[in-house]
Amino acid sequence: MSEKICEIKNLTYMYPKSDKGVKNVNLYINKGSVVGLLGESGCGKSTLAKCISGQIKIDSGEIICGKIGYIFQDNYASLNPKKRVGWLLKETIRYSCPENKDKSDELIKSILADVELDENVLVHYPNELSGGQRQRIGIAIALLSNPDILIADEPVSALDVTVQKQVINLINKLNKEKKLAILFISHDIKVVREICNYIYIIKDGEVVEEGDCEVLFNEPREEYTKNLLDSSYLSG
Repeated sequence: MSEKICEIKNLTYMYPKSDKGVKNVNLYINKGSVVGLLGESGCGKSTLAKCISGQIKIDSGEIICGKIGYIFQDNYASLNPKKRVGWLLKETIRYSCPENKDKSDELIKSILADVELDENVLVHYPNELSGGQRQRIGIAIALLSNPDILIADEPVSALDVTVQKQVINLINKLNKEKKLAILFISHDIKVVREICNYIYIIKDGEVVEEGDCEVLFNEPREEYTKNLLDSSYLSG
């Protein structure tokens, strides 16, 4: 039986004075699996991710999760533009795993190899890097906390198609080599189908369907899911 790394029970969060949020969500993620959250922009995917990671305090429900690493959609906004990459990585170690502070250089060298970056990026500021390089730095920062699960929140939507493919291949590699559980959030049907084992379909903040990737794509039950999968593009 697979080991559950993260389980969400009856999670609800509604934005103040709004009907937007997530409602009574139940989901689980097993060790080594890549679970997708798929739905139109604005359906509550990122809100759910922020609830799971503790960025938003939930109204009700239960979150049972191992240590989380978070990959942001726009890592340019999440990286301090006034600090060099080397400082950002060392600060991550100092904050998230201070017990490893004395071997930070060794850890950084190893993590850069994991995300397929040369050590010369350490002397650069974020604005001196390409979008793909910055996203790899964001993944490196997420990995330095030694997480049990990575939450990847639209991690390739801001990248061009060629770089998207490279980042998807990297995430796939990390999943296989490190047996990392990954919650992959996207409105891009093709990307989700390529990378995920299991999928939850989100509509208006609620899970309306779930299932193994190929089963769900080939035999969707809900009309919303059928329409979603039939569309070639989900407007942002």
